[in-house]
Amino acid sequence: MELEEFYKGIELSAEAVKAVKSLCIPEADYQEKKELFRLDRNAFYKAVLREGDFRMRFLYYFSRMACETYKSYQEKEIGDKVYWDTFYDLTLWCEDCFSKYGEYGIDQYDWFFRHIEGRIFRLGRLEFEKTELEWDIKTEDIRIKKGVCVISVHVPQGGKLEPELVKESYGHALGFWGREYPYICHSWLLYPRLSEVLDGGSNIIKFQKPYLIVATSDREREAEERIFGSIRKDPMEYQEETRLQKMAKRYLLSGKTLGSGIGILQWPFAL
Repeated sequence: MELEEFYKGIELSAEAVKAVKSLCIPEADYQEKKELFRLDRNAFYKAVLREGDFRMRFLYYFSRMACETYKSYQEKEIGDKVYWDTFYDLTLWCEDCFSKYGEYGIDQYDWFFRHIEGRIFRLGRLEFEKTELEWDIKTEDIRIKKGVCVISVHVPQGGKLEPELVKESYGHALGFWGREYPYICHSWLLYPRLSEVLDGGSNIIKFQKPYLIVATSDREREAEERIFGSIRKDPMEYQEETRLQKMAKRYLLSGKTLGSGIGILQWPFAL
């Protein structure tokens, strides 16, 4: 697949395409970086980060590798829609990069090895990643050891978290991954105290319902980053353009925190 077709398929903006095309990266350099990525991702990151235009370079390298990944999708008979939806993540994070730094590219560079290596797929509204559990999970009824293979559920930014779309994604995931593995979600969306901020009709609260929450953290501040776009020391500095922002800001100003939760998807309630 050629880059032009790829950029069109992931709906990358004309401005971003023009910016990335301005790079002059020799083919030998790309091949060297691709091999480094394959052998030692951290060394690849460090090598690219030494460049002044590293964010744009990450976009270029990941786009080139994504084009080459298309062949494996075809070999595994994974449809084009899943391919385009999955790599649309590059567009989302490119837009996020521009909003934060005023330049097109990728700043969240340690996210895309999942896409290149075929670990993660977007199936409708949600993304599902086959990975190893990072923690031990222990409850009265459930024991899952660290290192066990699980399906990690991710919620891409952008778009409403409508229950029907979420339900549809779980259905796609069952057909794609099956029920052999536990489905785990680690997200600010599963923070139980969000019920103190939002009413029961909220899509976020509805998203929580099929999950058994097995752990929470009050220290993580992903919620603030996702709700407001950045993290500030003083909650008074947060904008109040949406209803969620207004309610979250009021909650934070009362001295409370917005953390994260880890949940296990309970299938009888999910479909």
